[in-house]
Amino acid sequence: MPPRPAPPRPAPPKVIAPEAKSSAWKTVMVVDPDADSRKRVVELLREAARAARDPGTSAGPGAVAPPTDESHTLAVHEADNGNAAWALVEVVKPDLVVAEILLEGLSGMQLLRRLRERYEADAPAMIFVTTMSNEVDRYWALRNGATAYIIKPFDDEFLRARATKFFEDRDEGGLDLDSNWIAVP
Repeated sequence: MPPRPAPPRPAPPKVIAPEAKSSAWKTVMVVDPDADSRKRVVELLREAARAARDPGTSAGPGAVAPPTDESHTLAVHEADNGNAAWALVEVVKPDLVVAEILLEGLSGMQLLRRLRERYEADAPAMIFVTTMSNEVDRYWALRNGATAYIIKPFDDEFLRARATKFFEDRDEGGLDLDSNWIAVP
């Protein structure tokens, strides 16, 4: 008797993202248990995105350069813990993740490792903005592939400049992930 053919595989479930990545210029995720910190980082990322899209504008507070069309919007997703962040990554693969290391559920370091394992060379860039100031944490974050390590409290201009550089580099088609940035207060 001939062997039976294998049954067809079911189609993967269709996932609808909170914001459609295809219509956004860049997609970022901010992960921090503190709502005020998340809000501050989101504002700085939006300023950096405006500066990267239109270098003639100031990236400082109050600088408003509205996008010319929907393809130049910055999709921002927020999470207050590592598990929520990972669930969101499953739905919307961000271009950039800005995270605290100290998170409930998955830590920022575990999130970084999972991103690197899941996406390998195409993993999102990751900037840690954290209260963890010891050398060992910095070493391991950068060794495991973090793009930058910024210690709280930090200067707004420093994060704005790093994010602007990230957006400009990604628009030019490349990003030197080996040139890690460290900011010490």
